[in-house]
Amino acid sequence: MQGDTTTLSWRLPSPGHNDGPQQSPFSGEGGPTKILKVCFSTNNNTLGKNFKLVKCDSSWQIRAIVQSILTSGRLGPNIQYKGCYGLLLKHLKSDELHWLHPDLTVGEVEQRYESHHVEAEWRYDLRVRYIPVNFLEKFKEDRTTFLYFYQQVRSDYMQYHASKVSDGMALQLGCLEIRRFYKDMNAKGLEKKSNFEVLEKDVGLNLFFPQELIDSMKSRHLRKMIQQTFQQYATLKEDECMVSFFQTLTDFITIGEEVYPCELVVSVAALQIPELTPVCLANFKQIKSIKCLSQSDNKALLNLDIDGARQPLSINVTKFAMAENMVDLIDGYCRLEHATDESFIVRPDKGKRGESGIQGPVAQVVSSMTATHGVVVCLVPVVKYGIDRDDIVLGRILGEGFFGEVYEGMYKKSNGERLSVAVKTCKDCSPDIMEKFMSEAVIMKNLKHPHIVSLIGVIEEDPVWIVMELYQYGELGKYLEENKHKLTNITLVLFSLQICKALVYLEGINMVHRDIAVRNVLVATADCVRLGDFGLSRHIEDEEYYKASVSRLPIKWMAPESINFRRFTTASDVWMFAVCMWEILSRGQQPFFWLENRDVIIQLEQGIRLPKPDDCPPALYSLMTRCWSYNPRERPSFTELVVKISPSHTPLLSPLLFSSLNTPAAPDKPPRLTAPTAQAAPTAQAAPTAELDRSGDQVYQAVMELVKVVVQLKNDVNTLQPEQYINIVKVKTWKVEIEGTQKLLNNDMSELISKMRLAQQNAVTSLKEECKKQMLTAAHNLAMDGKNLLDAVDQARVRANLAKPKPGDPIVG
Repeated sequence: MQGDTTTLSWRLPSPGHNDGPQQSPFSGEGGPTKILKVCFSTNNNTLGKNFKLVKCDSSWQIRAIVQSILTSGRLGPNIQYKGCYGLLLKHLKSDELHWLHPDLTVGEVEQRYESHHVEAEWRYDLRVRYIPVNFLEKFKEDRTTFLYFYQQVRSDYMQYHASKVSDGMALQLGCLEIRRFYKDMNAKGLEKKSNFEVLEKDVGLNLFFPQELIDSMKSRHLRKMIQQTFQQYATLKEDECMVSFFQTLTDFITIGEEVYPCELVVSVAALQIPELTPVCLANFKQIKSIKCLSQSDNKALLNLDIDGARQPLSINVTKFAMAENMVDLIDGYCRLEHATDESFIVRPDKGKRGESGIQGPVAQVVSSMTATHGVVVCLVPVVKYGIDRDDIVLGRILGEGFFGEVYEGMYKKSNGERLSVAVKTCKDCSPDIMEKFMSEAVIMKNLKHPHIVSLIGVIEEDPVWIVMELYQYGELGKYLEENKHKLTNITLVLFSLQICKALVYLEGINMVHRDIAVRNVLVATADCVRLGDFGLSRHIEDEEYYKASVSRLPIKWMAPESINFRRFTTASDVWMFAVCMWEILSRGQQPFFWLENRDVIIQLEQGIRLPKPDDCPPALYSLMTRCWSYNPRERPSFTELVVKISPSHTPLLSPLLFSSLNTPAAPDKPPRLTAPTAQAAPTAQAAPTAELDRSGDQVYQAVMELVKVVVQLKNDVNTLQPEQYINIVKVKTWKVEIEGTQKLLNNDMSELISKMRLAQQNAVTSLKEECKKQMLTAAHNLAMDGKNLLDAVDQARVRANLAKPKPGDPIVG
């Protein structure tokens, strides 16, 4: 009923204004009849028709109104989980909403809420609010509630979340609804053009997909994507579609979760508990009673009497209306858990109003309360990190983040020692913003590692500050740009190794960083860096972030599965780390700086990766390409990366190979060497081979044979039969007698053969040219790695005085 501003509730004419005794269809002790228009969750565009009119008077309880709807058959038959339903009063012209407790009467609702606004601006919504644990299993016994809850969740998804999910998830959820909605459609029904046109023009794609997705694609491409996605679900039945919808959406939101900002009131003794976050405060079966006490400034105090606890669990809430909604939520779950209609709320006498009943000294801790599926959970920042604002002197502004300015400061410790600090401030201290701002401190408080930024403390009073150790050299990105001519490859690899060790630590505690880049790394000393920015990456607004719907994502750093499905894992962190390592070895260049974000996404899907930085050792670049495997399972772990990057374990990373290879600088928008076409040769833009004596040089001979075969493949690709692709590389074999390089070229060769086989399989399909292109790309990479290997070996020979000049040359360069 969103947007329906017609009269939503009204009073019938009083008997005095009518001519006969039957003017009032219903009259009771509560006075004249009132007709409530209760709206239902809808899954279509007929919003004005999806409601039920309920006749009542002021004495009716909300419980009776809900019961009259459920027993009327309007929603469907055999409703078993009646305790899951609640009535929501919503003001259409503001964000004001009130969950109506079953014990409230219509008259009390009028007095407390409706009288504050024009009657027609209110709307009553029937919703499933109290969701049992394992609801997918339990709702099998109550298909009416299952279907109604599905329509409710899907309606909320389309209204609040559809524009924020990835295109892949939006396509999946939309196609699941098409399959459910048209359950009798043939599995290949959408492949027929006329059927799709009916769906597109008569029904409307916006019934199933967000408008942002529809507007972002050409009609033909969108049709193809919908048809391909629909095939995944073409055989599902109606209930299977709904289950799959819930399971898919759970990757983006927690279904049924409600979060309220609040202050947890605890005794001093309770502050000595171990550091845990989040903390499970109680399950609903343990709650014996609930009290809501009004405080000054429209605040409220909630007291929960917990079975077995020595004192009540007390919570301060900034708004009394919010506290009422929390109380109704907790009480509803308690009734559901105990299978009773009796409320657990204790109404205090007027004489006792405002008394908290808490004994002993108390402390207030900024927190947030979550209630869902049987438990009350509280996210509690660590108390021991609280520091006094008077101990900090602010200096100049270092920069500006998403939440506010970052200041340089001086912190005076309790022992008198002074420490330079960085102070993050928060402009908007509303509860929801403060919770997001504080999330970084909540994460950092438990992180103890020499290459992770140290948290000094938190000031929880408004204005909230997060205080961290200040590092004199600043961000790694700027440091690389300012010192690019001074930094050696040994130092750059050391920085990469230190970041990798920090990520090994995070992997060990099952934490995903999600924004690994040089902008989020700080330089502590000339040989030490520290990883930072935990918890804030999703909120940063910067040109480095690609705006997908309303959120911003660092597309140029992200793994394909993170872009497509918003899935962030340790494997996606591995991908991002390799991009960060590329930034470091490129001395501060932005990845794909020559491309727009939308072009990067396309190239990643085509298998194109970042080129090797000029001075990057070949073995290290090979390691990066492994981290950029499209399949997350094929990427190395951080532990393996530490071993590979450590110079003592990687012969090709020895100092002899860290010197410049004297390759020319890349242009502003370099040619895409990694993306040759099937019609054009992949021209190598590398430094010329050194003019040395090549007699008996097995490395040179092997590399030249390799390059010849690749050139032959390129020249003959349009005349060769598909079955001849692999034969052309089988006529030559190479054995490189250098430790650590055989695996590199073997991987390239395996990739080339894989692409050749793919080209053979698609020789008669529409993917023929694309597969040829990928095959030539793999061949080109093989030749370039061979060339890089030869250059590295030549440099090592020159430095070791083992190189011989070419006969006839008077001087060795």
